Amino acid sequence: MQEIFLNQYTCIVLLILFIIIFAALNFIMNMEDIPFFKKKGDVIDFIGIGMAQYIGTREKQDDSFDSQRDGNMAFAIVADGIGGFMDGDMASRIAVDTFMENYRHGNVRDNINYFFNSSAMSANEKIRRKFQDTPCGTTVVAALVVNKKLYFMSVGDSIIAVFRNGRLIPVNTKQNVENWLEEQYIYGKISREQALGSKKNRRLMNYVGYDGFKAPEVSDKPVELRTGDKVLLYSDGVELLTQIEMENILSRKISVQQKAEEIMRKIMNKRAKSKDNSTVIILDIR
Repeated sequence: MQEIFLNQYTCIVLLILFIIIFAALNFIMNMEDIPFFKKKGDVIDFIGIGMAQYIGTREKQDDSFDSQRDGNMAFAIVADGIGGFMDGDMASRIAVDTFMENYRHGNVRDNINYFFNSSAMSANEKIRRKFQDTPCGTTVVAALVVNKKLYFMSVGDSIIAVFRNGRLIPVNTKQNVENWLEEQYIYGKISREQALGSKKNRRLMNYVGYDGFKAPEVSDKPVELRTGDKVLLYSDGVELLTQIEMENILSRKISVQQKAEEIMRKIMNKRAKSKDNSTVIILDIR
């Protein structure tokens, strides 16, 4: 009698194990159909997105932002309307809407650089046409991640950076007087004294909506990303935090959305008389 019971018990256990294994195999085979997952050989990519914003001590929010995720591809954009102009908030919104519309209705993968350049030119024209002789403009940083490759575009002084192994590394160059003077010195066009004379001049040399608009900075080749990397796009208001403070937050074992919110919370708690608008988007590569 005991032997019969043991045989029945063994059969039940084996049946349960078979069901579990079958369900697990079925899940793995159909994982490509799950939103935000993409099977690529033996690698499964996941891109998490965290976004947060803080008005600071300003009367209105001039930053605009948006993102979209499609399987193992994600696009993100942050535009910082120039606060010295009356309608910086409208300029940043026009820029973001223009890029997002082109992204959603075009085959971006076929020519990524064309997408970046044409979208920047189109946004510039729309802002100029709307405000005509009234000064108005915005900085723009945009990032496209495809199969763990980062393509980016930058106009103005907002930031794109990659967080890897505990270090936050900027990948774009700010288009301001300070960096322009440094470049002129490197190419031997001005003296060291001339370059240092206006070292802290952060006036923008280029922005979307500028009547002398120049081409945006576009990545010559993609940045190769690794699992665990985080791509950040943020307006210059976030620079109230030190690099170490940013790295400490990004190293914490919390969700990517919580990291974005913690960056804003840290800025809110900073003791500073003046706080600019702050916006951050974090793409978490898994």
